[in-house]
Amino acid sequence: MSLLSRFGRSMRGALPERVLVAVSGGVDSMVLLDLTRKWAEVTGSPCRIHAITVDHGLRPESAKEARKVHEIVRNMGLDHEIICVPEKIDPKQLEKSARAWRYKLMYNKMKLLHIDNLMVAHHFNDQLETFMIRLAANSTLFGLCGMRNVSAYPILDPFGSKRILRPMLDIRKKELYAYAYEHNLEWFEDSTNLQPITLRNRIRKYLQTGQIEENTVEQLLSSVRRAVDDVESDMRQLDNEISVKFNTRLLKMSVIIPSTVFERYPLLSLDRFIFEKLHCVSAISNYHHRYTTIDLKNATVRTNDWSLSESIWDGTVPEKFNVLKCLVRVVRSKNNIYLLITRATEKFRQPVERVVNVTASWSEWDLFDNRVWFRARGKPGSYTLKVEANGLPAFYHGGQFLCYPTIGGCGSLEVQTMTKPMRIMQT
Repeated sequence: MSLLSRFGRSMRGALPERVLVAVSGGVDSMVLLDLTRKWAEVTGSPCRIHAITVDHGLRPESAKEARKVHEIVRNMGLDHEIICVPEKIDPKQLEKSARAWRYKLMYNKMKLLHIDNLMVAHHFNDQLETFMIRLAANSTLFGLCGMRNVSAYPILDPFGSKRILRPMLDIRKKELYAYAYEHNLEWFEDSTNLQPITLRNRIRKYLQTGQIEENTVEQLLSSVRRAVDDVESDMRQLDNEISVKFNTRLLKMSVIIPSTVFERYPLLSLDRFIFEKLHCVSAISNYHHRYTTIDLKNATVRTNDWSLSESIWDGTVPEKFNVLKCLVRVVRSKNNIYLLITRATEKFRQPVERVVNVTASWSEWDLFDNRVWFRARGKPGSYTLKVEANGLPAFYHGGQFLCYPTIGGCGSLEVQTMTKPMRIMQT
């Protein structure tokens, strides 16, 4: 099967109406852009392709290469823009800082262009490297399964619509080079990729030289993916067996788990199900990552000595307990276990509050307390939005309580709110 056909299969045959393609100028991204353009032509897709190059300013030749990429892409008849990182990247956290800036700048461009899908050129060899990096960090099962063809954008947005598309995850690097040579594509080699300045670069060298056996890594990754696929299949079934109701006004959740569920499903699947449902209520900021506190306790490579669902089932947790900044109350009956979930009260800490400058026009959507998106308009002035003892956000003006915006009735303010989704999108 040709690379173009494999690309189309990964995209499930169709391109989005509009897509932003990240183009660094390397062989990976130049092949990605060419495949995207050709698949649109072959299928007659009306997809509007926008390309973007982020110049991190890490190499003296990066600006010149970015301009050349601009010429190449424009000659393809596609839109292209170069965006420069506005400050010097921290050399002590080179890869992390560069990635954060890259995704932030591309997110801003997606918002400006009203695009929901970012296409990136991650390929099979990148996947193996990611597996090794996470394995070295003792990552969880969900972290080890690696990148997905479709995943949520690493920056939260109010509608939860921003996605990252990786249509080349089953294509090896050598195949990308072969395609580029065959189709006379132009690209640039990043000299820093050969320097052992990051863990990824060092792992890449070990894989290329055979110091790490690639086939062994591939088999391990495949085993992890099968295990995670089984968990996610269980979770889809649990959606039909466990009742979950979330009150978006009071920010409270009730979960009814039939007792028989604990006997028929693996603990890992139940833990993961509860973990994702807590997402709506919790004020934890890093929920869009697949490996978090609760995973590290029960799904690491080396240990499996604690389970949230098992502790709930066997009664070793108290009737009230805190987890991931949520207060969970457990009520038992003969046939069911009921979980009542609210935001945990955090004592002896700085109160969670923010000054909101309101005008007559709608403000931008903003995430407050890592739980509620809001925007406001009304009588101009400075308002205070803070978390009350009951866990609800409340607006104040001049020291006077105005309203709970999730409930309504703000008088001089008009406020719209949205909560986070109950499922963290990964496919």
